[in-house]
Amino acid sequence: MPKNKGRNAFFFFMVDWKKRAEAQGCAFPNGFKDVQADPECNEEWQSLTKQEKGPYEAMAKQDKVAAQIKSKDKKTSYGESITEYALGIFSLENGIEDVHHIIVSANIPLGYKREALETSQTSHNIPIEYQGGETDFAIMYMKLINFLEPRKIVNKYPPIYTTKDCKRIVQSVIAKLSDAAQQDKDQFQIYELETLFIYLANEAYKKREDREIEFINAYAGHIFTRYTYIFEKGFECSFHKFVDGGCEWCSKARLQHWAWTLCDEFCVPLGVNIRPGIHYPEKSDVSDLTHSVNNLIISNAGQSVPEYNTVLSMTGVSEHHRLKVSSRTYQEEIRRRNESKPVEVIDYSKLDKSIDESINESINESVDKPIDKSIDKPDKSVDKSINEWKKKHVPNYLGEKPLRPPNIENSYVIGASSLEDFISMDDERSFPPIGGRGVPCKSRTTIKKPPLGKGQGYA
Repeated sequence: MPKNKGRNAFFFFMVDWKKRAEAQGCAFPNGFKDVQADPECNEEWQSLTKQEKGPYEAMAKQDKVAAQIKSKDKKTSYGESITEYALGIFSLENGIEDVHHIIVSANIPLGYKREALETSQTSHNIPIEYQGGETDFAIMYMKLINFLEPRKIVNKYPPIYTTKDCKRIVQSVIAKLSDAAQQDKDQFQIYELETLFIYLANEAYKKREDREIEFINAYAGHIFTRYTYIFEKGFECSFHKFVDGGCEWCSKARLQHWAWTLCDEFCVPLGVNIRPGIHYPEKSDVSDLTHSVNNLIISNAGQSVPEYNTVLSMTGVSEHHRLKVSSRTYQEEIRRRNESKPVEVIDYSKLDKSIDESINESINESVDKPIDKSIDKPDKSVDKSINEWKKKHVPNYLGEKPLRPPNIENSYVIGASSLEDFISMDDERSFPPIGGRGVPCKSRTTIKKPPLGKGQGYA
């Protein structure tokens, strides 16, 4: 596409002259081409003085600066690259008659690729490098003009309606296409769809008992945000037809949703004959399918094999074989339950308390009764009963060592007959040399004898 250098002063003069000529009844079927070829327009431009051309030259300078800013990237007023747009011809009588749809494959400006990728993944799912779309905005403008040209009303293009949320985006798209073709964007009139809804509702809701006229503004702001037809298939573009969730984000499908909403609200009150597939989505007749399912005979059908029976693990063993070998049978489960013993819970706090009470009772009985035995001998019957009770109720743990009785000497001292023998046994000097630090320790405590030699001896 050629670089947009901006429009000159003569272009803005043609815009002004065209409006004045149309007010007098003149028509220009080919737009500015007819205006530029008109000799009266050229003569009037040549007759203008420098001061009279000044306002048009100022407008041309401002447009040139704006063109240089816009040429850096192809972005809308919301900072979003144009991805897809659709324009439909609609009437209450015939619904959506025709649709003009374009997928844009323009290059993404530097620094916006990540943002475009995230937007694509969370909304329309059109790849950021989609190769099947249109790349030239001037060609897009010509296709739009060819689509709207047969629908002109008094040499004017029909009005364009969109929702309030999309109005600025649509204005930006129209401006982008017009700038690429160096045409006037003001020839397209863009209105809010909510405004059209209010005008129609003021007349149609007089015949509806389930709507309140005083709440028309609230209806208009809410009704185009509903998801009534979001799951209807078959009205998407060629790309979104094979994309999961394409009905929600496809611009062509959204046009159809808006049209069905208007038909559902106004066709019956205004006396329009509604037809399936045009004024509301056509529902498939399931009576034949229901009859076929009811008469279906499955007596000769083979028994299906569960999927886990055929799937092998990494060891080559199927899940069915593993469950068959490792799981318990019914007989094994019954035998396991019969042989199981109930769990015995021992409360050691109550155990210590009962032992103390039994000892206190035995002591009280011995105090009340006269002493027949010597004091040095303990009551063996009491000790025996307590020990037997402890052995019975206190569990034995595997590998548990018995406690050493009190007031008994250590086992390694038993071999010593006297204290001197014990001290001699505990003396580190009497240890045999074991290497390491023991050898130098013994050598320091042992008196070394001088070696025998000349001039030395013992008396």
